Amino acid sequence: MLGQGGRFAKICRQEGFIGGGFDINVDLSDSLYENRRDFNQKFVPVWMENVPEKTKTAAGVACGFLWTIVKGLQIGDVVLCPTGEGTYYVGTIIGDYYYVPNTDLPHRRRVNWMDVEISRKSMSEKLRNSTGSIGTCCDITNYAAEIEALIEGKDISAHATTTKETVMQRNFDERSLHKLFCNYLRSRNIFAKTIFHEKSSNRVDSAQKWVHPDIVGVQFEEFKNEATLSLLKASEPKESVHLYSYELKKRIDSDYQLKQCFFQALSNSSWANYGYLVAFEINDGLEEEMERLNNAFGIGIILMQANDSKILFPAREKALDYNTIEKLNNLNPDFCTFITKLSKVMNASKDYTLDAKSSFEKICDRVFESDDELEHYCKEHGIPF
Repeated sequence: MLGQGGRFAKICRQEGFIGGGFDINVDLSDSLYENRRDFNQKFVPVWMENVPEKTKTAAGVACGFLWTIVKGLQIGDVVLCPTGEGTYYVGTIIGDYYYVPNTDLPHRRRVNWMDVEISRKSMSEKLRNSTGSIGTCCDITNYAAEIEALIEGKDISAHATTTKETVMQRNFDERSLHKLFCNYLRSRNIFAKTIFHEKSSNRVDSAQKWVHPDIVGVQFEEFKNEATLSLLKASEPKESVHLYSYELKKRIDSDYQLKQCFFQALSNSSWANYGYLVAFEINDGLEEEMERLNNAFGIGIILMQANDSKILFPAREKALDYNTIEKLNNLNPDFCTFITKLSKVMNASKDYTLDAKSSFEKICDRVFESDDELEHYCKEHGIPF
């Protein structure tokens, strides 16, 4: 991804390079470590100093992307870069890292661009999903045969994912996705917690499954000035935090499944400022119906990936429903703990806010310390990475 929405794609093609910025404005020629972990160890502190409002997880992701560009990609590797117009430029890496200061993309690699563009519509559903990441880089080597066919203008049906492969990729537990998704949320400064339905006092009532969210989250306003924070807290305490509700699914195949999952998410998120339906795989043919449901009811939809996720349709903000919050507090101890700890953060005096936030963070789902830990987790749980 050459800039947000591929806004630098044309200039990169004209001048024969790919590149990145990531708020690290120094020549990396003496820091091209073979191991991404060593690179991150050196530059995560640099990135966090330059972007102090972001989390350590976000820093690790950003530095990991930068390492991929400057060192991870090898001469001869093929890259696809979205144009922002529904197509992809295709090029081959032909040179090592070089630095061009005072530019939007100072960290660069030379690329020989092919005289071809690949239409997103011509891709298989699996390849579309894999290239739909909002991150700077994603590895699509598994689709090399299909990509080669698309470059040559051939029929891709022979390279479609087989039924056996699809079944294998679904052979993991849905709840194992929670830690991955909570890790993604933390990179967006949203603290999240899994709500275990089986702990609810009314678990024998099957109707209760459309009351609980799978995951709850909160995002604190990031104003740094104490005077601004005090004013916000005193005048509009509800605006100092935003509460999220997430319904998580492994896959949505059909229109019927989409509606069932969507309205479950709608029901389970009635209490929150924002409600989302999240799925690891979504049939690409459902895009029009997803858009219609999103426009009608305001529930957002997220396509989750192991190392990133993409908001397909954003949620509309709504007021908190305190009657439903009361019901959930009485029903489920996980939810009640989340709300109780959050309330202590909101009500803490200035001198105790950090302690309250630290206590709150401890009850949230743990996130990964490194990209290597994340990748190991995926392999351990059979999740496509």
